[in-house]
Order: sequence, then structure tokens, then C-alpha cells
Amino acid sequence: MLNDLLIRKLPVPAAGVAQHPDGKLPGFGVRVTANGVRSFYLAYRHQGKNRRLNLGRYPTTSLQKARGKAYAALSELEDGRDPSGHISKTETFAGAVDAFVSNHCQRHNRSSTAAETERLLKVYFLPGWKNRKVEAITKSDVTEALEPVIKRGAQGAARHAFAAIRKMFNWMVEQGMLEISPCTGMKAPGKPGSRDRVLCDGELALVWTAALDIGLPFGPIVQLLMLTAQRRGEVVAMAWDEIDEARAIWTIPGERTKNGKSHAVPLSAAALKILSRVPRSNSPYVFPARGKPDQPYAGYSKGKRELDAVAGLHDWTLHDLRRSAATGMASLGVAPHVVERVLNHVSGTFAGVAGVYNRFKYEDEMREALNLWERHVIKCTARP
Repeated sequence: MLNDLLIRKLPVPAAGVAQHPDGKLPGFGVRVTANGVRSFYLAYRHQGKNRRLNLGRYPTTSLQKARGKAYAALSELEDGRDPSGHISKTETFAGAVDAFVSNHCQRHNRSSTAAETERLLKVYFLPGWKNRKVEAITKSDVTEALEPVIKRGAQGAARHAFAAIRKMFNWMVEQGMLEISPCTGMKAPGKPGSRDRVLCDGELALVWTAALDIGLPFGPIVQLLMLTAQRRGEVVAMAWDEIDEARAIWTIPGERTKNGKSHAVPLSAAALKILSRVPRSNSPYVFPARGKPDQPYAGYSKGKRELDAVAGLHDWTLHDLRRSAATGMASLGVAPHVVERVLNHVSGTFAGVAGVYNRFKYEDEMREALNLWERHVIKCTARP
């Protein structure tokens, strides 16, 4: 019978996937991939066909929770329903998208990831394929759908759209809905070179001043991105209960960070002042979406265009603010391991065994670094 100790000690296969059935619940078990990922599954038969339902990754999904999902799925099976939400091969693309989003994305991805995957599929593929049969879609169809995106120079959007459609087709193959994915053997649109854009002091001043001019909600978001050096999604989805004003700490929970680890960010005086000016509403979010208090702000494109017009600066991205802060702190003499801790990186100084044994949080050093960076930013804005 599977238990947590046994799951953690399951050997990692040299290649492929190894399946380890549970001795308690028939069909239930753990799959281990060659890169060490452990995930729960339920194997079953429906209408004479073998199927497999993915129940979540371990340890994000606990053994107890996965077993609960398996029992619920078996209950659906007894009632004659396929718990995977299986669709027939004759289903239209629109129906396949709905099944994929509801039965995979919303079960196994973060809500923000699920929403973005659904948006990509519906924006770039649904208009042309809505009533087409899934098995009739070919490689050339995928290429044709992405060609206009690539021609207008949106290489990043094309790559994200391709990743979404490839993920969906692979899921359909796993569920037995397709024999082979049309994306098999296709390469993603060309990768860009790694960005190295760092805003100079004058550009930082322009962006900061423009953020003051445009005001809520995008202006304060940009200023906090600049001062905290955190990711766009983390700042935009900031919740009031994550902020400890007495300690001047913003704690980002693990489910919202890229590496899955909670991250305590010291807040400088300027950051606290910005937050104090944001009006409170009935939303848990500091920056809720307009008319949707249960969702975080999502108007990046419109806000960025307005900011660029006011600042007179266009050839930069919001992520460049994070890189600029990291580079700026380093130039001010902040030690590399402190910069990495501010950024919540687990590479570099904190990679491998060093990261396991070095549990010191460096809160005081991080606060000193961010205060130093704040003073530099404010000093930049005071210059002509």
C-alpha cells in the first residue's frame, strides 16, 4: 500500500515512465518520470476501452487527496460516466477545448495558468477551427493558424500559443481521444535571444514619473515592480492578507511563486507608502480587476501603452524592471547571494546541495538591499 515514505523513495527510471500501483485501491498508483516527477493516476476501463486519469503531482497533491479523487472518479464510473470527461473522436474542436480546460487545466494547473491556456486556445485557434472535427486538424493547419502571429512580429505570442495547443493535443492522446498529435515533430516558433535590457537611470526616472502621472491601478503596480524586483504576476495578484504592515513584509505564498516556495519580501518605506494610497474595497486583491473583485487586475497591454505614451519610452518590457533592479543592486555593492534571495532564485548560490543546507533567509540583508535600491530610484527621479 502506498504511503508518503514509499512515494518519496520510489526509484527514478533511467528513461520513460515507471508505474507503481497501490495495493489498496485497484487502478490507483503513482507514475515516476525520468526527471523525478511523481504524479498520481487512476487506470480504468470505460465502454470497453482502457483509460488513465491524472490526479495531480506529488507532493502538491497529497496522497490522501489523490485517493479521494480516485474514489470520486470510481463513483462516477459506477454511474456510467467517464470521470476523465472523455470526448469522442468526432467531437468538434470547440468541445475539445472545453473538455481540456475543465478536465485537465482547472484540475491540475493554477487558476491563472488555466485561464491563460484557455485564452490562448480561444484567441488563436478557436475562430478558425470551432466546428472542425479534432482528428481532421493537421500540422499545416497549426502552421497556418500561427503564421499571421509570426508575421506581425509577435514571436512570443506564437510560442505561447503553440505550447498551449501542443499541450492540449498531447492530453487528448493520453486520454485516448487522438491516435497522434498533429504537433508531433513540429518545432516551436523560433526562440528569441535572452533579453539583457536594463533601464538606465534616466529611463527609470521616466517610467517612475509616468507611473505617478497615470495613477491607479497600473501606476502603483509599475512602481512596486520597480521597488520590489518581483515578477509581474506576483505583484498584480498581491492580496491584502499577504502584507504585514507592522513588520513591513510581503509574503508571497508558494502557490503563486515560480519555484513553488513561499517568499518573504521586505517592503521599503516608499513601497509601504504606495500601498497606503491604494483604496481598499471588498476585494481580497490589492489591485482587483475592474468590475470583478474576485479576480486580480489583467489590463497589462492597455496600461503599458498608456505608460509608454506618457513616458515617451517604448522599447522595454515590465520584466526589464526586475532585471534592472537586480543589476542596479549589484552595481550598488549588494552581494550576489542577497540579490538572488531578493529575486527568489533557487539557482546560482542556492542551487543543489547548497540550497538544501543553506536555510538562512537573509531578511535583514534583503531589506538593506531593497532600501539601498529605493534610495537610488528616488535619487534618479530628482535629477533633470
